[in-house]
Amino acid sequence: MKVGYARVSSTGQNLETQIEILKEVGCEKIFQEKKSGTAMDNRVELQNALEFVREGDIFMVTRLDRFARSNADLYKIIGILDKKKVEYKATHQAFDSTTSEGKMMIGILGTMAEFSNDLRKERQAEGIKSAMKRGVKFGAKRKMNDEQVLEAIELQKKGKMTNQQIADMFGVGRSTLLRYVREYKKKIY
Repeated sequence: MKVGYARVSSTGQNLETQIEILKEVGCEKIFQEKKSGTAMDNRVELQNALEFVREGDIFMVTRLDRFARSNADLYKIIGILDKKKVEYKATHQAFDSTTSEGKMMIGILGTMAEFSNDLRKERQAEGIKSAMKRGVKFGAKRKMNDEQVLEAIELQKKGKMTNQQIADMFGVGRSTLLRYVREYKKKIY
């Protein structure tokens, strides 16, 4: 049986092309997920696919980087498949996993996938660093501005409302209110 595995990194990407290709080459069962390929342990569908395959099956992907972005994971997956006597193939990369040349090709392709992933991480880190230098703020927007925090502090001082009532008034959670009050007080004292 041919068993397919399709993966994209984020929700903005589309699995359809991979699924279509895997169906065209005769995959009867296709596991699919939208998860980063950097660590195999957090990919439930990959784990399910590796559990599902049996001796004599062929594990199919469109490219090796769909199931591994690091050599450590690549060889871990290959070890699992070899132990189960399952062949593995990529529709867009020709290699024969039973020959020395094929194994070398897998190693080269795995190294290229890891290298590509490392370059992407470096570019992303550089972009974040550059954005921060320009004053770009990351993370969620503040839910209360300083004026609102000051108003909340005044309401607390009056003692006529509970912290929960004050938080409800500003549309935030109680713990968020208390954190903003604490941060504000640190800033002014």
